[in-house]
Amino acid sequence: MDNRIYKQLLWTGIIGFFAALLVGIGEFTLQYSPSGGYENENYQYFANVSKEKLSLGHFFSTLAAPLYVIGYWHLGQMFILGGSRIQGWIITLLGGYAFIVGNAWLGGRIYLALTAHEIAEGNEDSQVLSSLLNSFSMHNEPLVNALRLAIVVISILWIWRISTGKTLFPRWAAIFSPAVILGIIFSTYFAGLSIGVILLPAAMNAVHLIIFALSIYSLIKHKRTRE
Repeated sequence: MDNRIYKQLLWTGIIGFFAALLVGIGEFTLQYSPSGGYENENYQYFANVSKEKLSLGHFFSTLAAPLYVIGYWHLGQMFILGGSRIQGWIITLLGGYAFIVGNAWLGGRIYLALTAHEIAEGNEDSQVLSSLLNSFSMHNEPLVNALRLAIVVISILWIWRISTGKTLFPRWAAIFSPAVILGIIFSTYFAGLSIGVILLPAAMNAVHLIIFALSIYSLIKHKRTRE
């Protein structure tokens, strides 16, 4: 690997890491409720978040989210340059597409949150607002499911190609597939652990903080090994 490609990969990996960090901060600010309740279908947990934090988290996360596309280009190249050309391009395109759809989902959370606030505050039109909230939800939630499905596909390719040594990652990195890490985070929440309450609001970003950090480490290690 020549120095130009190495620097290109390193910087795009760093951008991916900061995408996960910045979106994670924004999503946490937008959605974190000390008492949890994230599984509530009426989004009552949003009433525990101030409107100022809702607005801050909304803009912070949605403006940073497009940087994920650069991060997924980096991950794809880590596969392509290791010998998994087709799989690498699938990861690049599917990951980029998934996070564009995911940002549409993220941008819609503010409308759910503000509507939930009005209902919790006893607005006299609460019945109308409840109907509107359900309508918002029906158009918002399917988008995050598309993101989760993409992550499952990416995770299958991750385990398969890394475990066979067809990437720039060490073989042991196969155990850090995105779906596995995401499943662990959800498990901590539903097991009633306090760490789960903290991690769940920005779970996907927590996953990618680990993924991009691992990728940067693997890239640096690969470069040093080859020198």
